[in-house]
Amino acid sequence: MQDKLQELLDRLDANLEDFRKTWESSDKAKLIDGSREITAIRDAHYYLTESHGFEPEEIDYLLLFENPLQVVADKWLERTEDLSDFSFALDEVFDKQDALRDYERKEKPSVLEQLRKAPGLTPEPREKSAPAKEAR
Repeated sequence: MQDKLQELLDRLDANLEDFRKTWESSDKAKLIDGSREITAIRDAHYYLTESHGFEPEEIDYLLLFENPLQVVADKWLERTEDLSDFSFALDEVFDKQDALRDYERKEKPSVLEQLRKAPGLTPEPREKSAPAKEAR
């Protein structure tokens, strides 16, 4: 089993390297547009090579594919495309309000600053007149 596991890990590394070469030759717009897929591939590689404890039948199954990394990443991407779980994240943002302590907030301008920026409310600065000479 150890030989097959090493074969699978080597193939996963090679798959990732092939993806990297493709990404390196891509223009910025393609990379930005493909960021979800790139993330899915990188996440799948990390999970498979660092976290997952393989059963022998899982190794045999993944070795059937030329690109097992793509197979797993595509399934992961399918799960993350369902944005219905996004509402749970928003619920936490609004319920816990812990973002108030964890993220920089936009400073609210003071009332005085708001008045200064309001159109028509701030008088134009006057030119100072020359100081009057004192009579002796």
